Amino acid sequence: MKSGIVVVAVAATLALAAGDNFAAGRELPPPPGPPSPPSPELPMTAAKARLIMGTLSNTCMELATIKYDIHACELKQGKPSDEAALRTELRDLRWNLQKLTPDEASAQCAAQTTELRKTPKPAVCW
Repeated sequence: MKSGIVVVAVAATLALAAGDNFAAGRELPPPPGPPSPPSPELPMTAAKARLIMGTLSNTCMELATIKYDIHACELKQGKPSDEAALRTELRDLRWNLQKLTPDEASAQCAAQTTELRKTPKPAVCW
């Protein structure tokens, strides 16, 4: 019986101490941010581009694949293309998208995919 009273007393003391911290105006630490996107080794591949997008929607996976395909097409045309820049672009994209709701992120990916599909694909890339 005495141990039950001790437990209640300790719990009450802890609750009061926590309340004092809140009442004193001390701010609670911010919630942890989203995890950093992975940074796969170069050279980039379509699979690595999708890996960067993590658990985002299939629409966002499609966007990553298209961005990689554009990069690969530029290489086939003999144009300079920076794989590290592509990786950074995809990581930044994921970082921003994962802060949104899943529906908002998917809508943004769909809009970007639609815009990229409007660009004609050179015959060498087919």
